[in-house]
Amino acid sequence: MCRWWWSSIYELGARPVRSAEASRGRRSVKLALLRHGPTDWNAAGRIQGHTDIPLSDAGLAKMAALRLPLQVTRVYASPMLRARQTSEALGLPAPIYDARLMEQNWGVWEGLTRDEILTKDGEDAFIKAGSDQGEAFRPGGGESTGELHARVASFLKDVSQDEGDAVAVAHLGVLRAAYTLATGWDMATPMPAELDVSKILVLSLSRDGAPKIGRLNLDFLGT
Repeated sequence: MCRWWWSSIYELGARPVRSAEASRGRRSVKLALLRHGPTDWNAAGRIQGHTDIPLSDAGLAKMAALRLPLQVTRVYASPMLRARQTSEALGLPAPIYDARLMEQNWGVWEGLTRDEILTKDGEDAFIKAGSDQGEAFRPGGGESTGELHARVASFLKDVSQDEGDAVAVAHLGVLRAAYTLATGWDMATPMPAELDVSKILVLSLSRDGAPKIGRLNLDFLGT
């Protein structure tokens, strides 16, 4: 079983039309993506998905002790409580909440552990859900990985249209999606060891929102 399946609308406003002259020569936008802090369900190995779980006391304390190691002019966050609390704990300015940054919807499997799913739905539960089929994987009747990738790609395209670097407080699935879009990882193998989702993933976005890896595993200040 691929272990990477584990760990765990608000739309942006209208964008001003840019002239071709203004767009040409504009440097790429940097976007720092980070995962929310720990929750009690993380500690128990329970899938959260769209279930609105708060940070644990330990998670709040951990994130409050950290700071972002770079300057940004825009802050975005998933509207889910654990992401909002993380943004606050990090001392970030009031973010723009965007539902495209929400975790993948795991349907009826939310709240369950891996062992509970296998007991309930059989040892081949993940194979039947498409765990060996990359973007076709649809957990427990929830959202497919392809649908997650599409909304993350849409978010990246919108962020690339404005000036100034940005940060987005999101979820494990969103970081994996961004990494996949930037590298072309086929998702048929376990999550690449080079991607540490407890740290910051920095993307460089072209004018059309196409992402490239700017920096992997950037440490928070205070670690």
